[in-house]
Amino acid sequence: MATKRIVIVGGGAAGLALASKLGRKLGGSDVVDICLIDKSPIHIWKPKLHEVAVGVIDQSIEGLLYRDHGLKNGYRYLRGEIEQCDPDTKTIRLAAVYSDSGELVLEPRQIEYDFLVLALGGVSNSFNTLGAEQHCIFLDSLDNANLFHQKLLDALLQLNETQEKVSIGIVGAGATGVELAAELHHVIESVKEYGYLNISKHHLDVHLIEASPKILPQLPERVSARAQAVLDKIGIRLHIGVQVKEVTRDGFITQDGDMIEAGLKVWAAGVKGPKAFQNFSKLPITPRNQVEVDACMRVKGQQDIYALGDCALLILDSGQPVPPRAQAAAQMADTLYENIVNRLQGKVEKPFVYKDYGSLVSLSRFSAVGNLMGNLRSGTFFVEGHIARLMYISLYQRHLASLYGWFSAIIYRIAQKLLKWQRPKLKLH
Repeated sequence: MATKRIVIVGGGAAGLALASKLGRKLGGSDVVDICLIDKSPIHIWKPKLHEVAVGVIDQSIEGLLYRDHGLKNGYRYLRGEIEQCDPDTKTIRLAAVYSDSGELVLEPRQIEYDFLVLALGGVSNSFNTLGAEQHCIFLDSLDNANLFHQKLLDALLQLNETQEKVSIGIVGAGATGVELAAELHHVIESVKEYGYLNISKHHLDVHLIEASPKILPQLPERVSARAQAVLDKIGIRLHIGVQVKEVTRDGFITQDGDMIEAGLKVWAAGVKGPKAFQNFSKLPITPRNQVEVDACMRVKGQQDIYALGDCALLILDSGQPVPPRAQAAAQMADTLYENIVNRLQGKVEKPFVYKDYGSLVSLSRFSAVGNLMGNLRSGTFFVEGHIARLMYISLYQRHLASLYGWFSAIIYRIAQKLLKWQRPKLKLH
């Protein structure tokens, strides 16, 4: 029997978990060849990108190297970025790879597949706001998180000498925007330990701009209200029910014509599929660059192409799409893993069923809030403080378990803690 080539494009939470589970189950045999493709050599759990951005975590400790992980978990890694998909010939084309100095490293390549899984995740949606892509950092990739971190370090260095205020504007008060705002205030209070003696929290203005009438608009009112109270207490400047019309070098111009000044600007609002999907003329791509899939995550009209995570549009029985959350991506990876194994064994695939376990939002060292789905009469219950913080940490542990297995994940987490013990609390380089 010919070897089945399973190609997974995208090493985010969904794609990497799927490759890991398939690799541990089927890797190393002549039956299946599992290939994971990503443009970055390093994986960072997306909900932690804001922590990379402010320097709370170091990618050299928290990051997973695909090539090493693949060796130990039964899949192989290819570095590349997809630019075209041809289901007729069952091939994808990868763009050329260039060095940091602009020199050509790899020519464009063509990859053949038997089963293709698109797991490219989502990117921030500027909604075609004038100047947004030119002046904002979109906190949806490791490269952009590192870019923000470098700009923040430059601003702190300058601030320590001049004592002029640093103004940071964040568009979008979803989980990413709220968590980033809280972490920034944590960092500004911590840098004095590292020789930034002239800096205090009074030198930092963080503006959080949200078009909806409340922050964390997708979460229950009680969670939103408690998070807002914490942000108010630590001095975040909230602009609720405010739409941004234009972004300039100096800041944000609102629909009312007001200017919110910001030297460092972040766009963390909205989700859409990757730009590459605009070129996929033979697949059903929506106006938001998502690919339409059926209940088994198979791309509509295709037998051997699947998609999962934020780049896929899967409509549930309720008529609502699967929400763009890490827990949804993890659940989709679990179901697709079972379906691919079943398909290889000639068994029937099963439809995806989404279970909402609630949401947790970290407010740095200040607090954590969330709602959890339970078997109580109300169906949900509110958590905050240390309990919510522990539950938030457990989500990351679950992610690690999907990549390594539970035993190895616990050992890995202990090793991370030991490495951090003798390293700075903040990454200041």
